[in-house]
This record gives sequence, structure tokens and C-alpha cells, in this order.
Amino acid sequence: MSYIRYHSHPILRDPVVIVAFGGWNDAADAATTAIKFLVDRWKPTKFAEIDAEDFFDFTETRPTVKFTDGLQRTVIWPSNQFFAHTEPDQTRDVILLLGVEPQLKWKTFSEAFLDLCQQMMVSEVVFLGALLADVPHTAVVPLSGNATTPETVERLREMNIRQSRYEGPTGIVGVLQDVCRRADIPAASVWAAAPHYLAASPNIKVTSAILAAVNTFLSFGLDLHEIQADATRFEQQISMLVARDPEASAYVRRLEEQANDADDDTDEEDEDEDSLTNPDIVPGTGPLPSADTLIRGVEELLRKQRENGTFRNFDDDDEGDA
Repeated sequence: MSYIRYHSHPILRDPVVIVAFGGWNDAADAATTAIKFLVDRWKPTKFAEIDAEDFFDFTETRPTVKFTDGLQRTVIWPSNQFFAHTEPDQTRDVILLLGVEPQLKWKTFSEAFLDLCQQMMVSEVVFLGALLADVPHTAVVPLSGNATTPETVERLREMNIRQSRYEGPTGIVGVLQDVCRRADIPAASVWAAAPHYLAASPNIKVTSAILAAVNTFLSFGLDLHEIQADATRFEQQISMLVARDPEASAYVRRLEEQANDADDDTDEEDEDEDSLTNPDIVPGTGPLPSADTLIRGVEELLRKQRENGTFRNFDDDDEGDA
């Protein structure tokens, strides 16, 4: 039985797959928003999807309803969709996988993913992820990752993306990367750390950092000035919200000092490494004073910015051509 439903069979040149899943692997929606940015930029063609029926508990990941013409509602099911993008100026084409982490039958899901990679003669896979960590929103976004071949490990090292040494529970990204390794498909993952006190989504600064890493790693030559400007505005406006609360300001200053101390002694092992590599680690610097108030303020800020069009809301964009 095939779990892949093809809408077309594009002929692609030596394609690389870029993957992000909503859920456990996607703190502040930063990784999936990066894929949505690429979908918005490239307008790729949706050519396949993994049938959702066998892989989701719909009482946990529920379908949603949406008005399509102002009068009729349609049901939107959780999906894992593949988009194809061809770029004449590049030496190879791109497949984007935008999905939701499944709850069921991960081994079967992995087989379906691998089958598509083999059918499309994929040459490389890049997985994107984001995790919550005790990092300040004012700092350069920390990036970590790992790869399945010495060559891809070296490419990450040249970008100063530090090798993750995390051991413990994993998500579908970790499972699929291991599947690629076993199938001799070169694979790498890039993880960005998002401030744990900004659970509101999307965190456009973290998304911008992920996109910059992908742009360099795959030599895309994308113009990211617009989203980088959005990231700067986002950081400035979060700082304004934090400044309104003395306790929150003091907490962020403690995180900044901690980050500076780590930068001042790069030869020593980072004592908080697990907090930057494990999405399940609870940050160890203590609860944020007035966190609920701050998060509500951030969520309200993001809502107003989307309504005013200051920050792009990629969820409202057309997800390629069906």
C-alpha cells in the first residue's frame, strides 16, 4: 500500500529536500514558518502528500474549519505536503516538505518519506527545527545541528553551527534523519533556540536565523533583507514590552549576562548545552516574573502586526499550485 498521493511527477535535477514539521520540533512555529517563507517566495508546485488518515489521532491533532467564500466552511485536515521548485540558475532543484509531526506509525511514515526520496532521486535532505531554551531575545539566535556524513558535518562547522551532542527522546526529525543515514542519503539538521519566555508564534527573529543558515548551507543566494528587517523590528518591539516590567527586564538582563559569560570562555564546555539541544528541557534559570502578562502582550502585538500588515502572515498565503 502506498501512503504517498501524487498529484504530478515532476522531473527534478539532483533535488535537495528541506523539511519542517509543526509540533514538538517547532518551537514558536519558527521552522515551519521558514518553509512557508520559501513557499511564499518561490510559489512552488504541490506535487505529493502523505495520506493523513493512518498517522494522526484526530482527537489530539484536530482538523480545523475555515470559511472559503465567506459563507461555506471547509475542513482542513493535518497534512504533510511536498512542493517542487525549479531554479534555472541553480545546479539542482528543491523539494519542500511542510508537515505536522504524526502521532502514529512512525516507522510506516518514515518508509513513505524514504520511498518518495528514492523515487525522486533525492541527493540530500535538510531538516529544520526550533526549540525553547533559556536564551535572551536580544542575543544572536544560537544554532546547533548534526549531519550524517563527514562532508556535511564539515559544512556545518564552517558555518559555526555547533555539533549537537544531545542524547534522549527525539521527534520525527530525528527519526527521519536516521532513516536517511541508513539509506545512505546525506542529511543534516539545523536547530535554532528560541527564548522560552516568548512562546507566542511566530518568532520571526528565529525564523530569519534559520533561513539565513539554510541560504548559506545550500548556496541559494536568497535576498533575505525584508525578513531580516522584520526580525529587527520584532526584537525592538519585544524589548519595549519587556521594558515595561522591571522584573521581566531584570530576568532578561540575567540571561544576557549568562550568554556573555559563555561567549567569554568558548574553550570550556557549555554547562547548559542540553537546554540548547533538547526541546523537552525545562530552562534552569527559574520562572520568568510576570511571564503570563508578557506573553499576552507579545501575542497581542503579533495579532496587531498581522492585521496591520507589518509582519507577513505566511499562513494566509497560497501554498503553491495544487
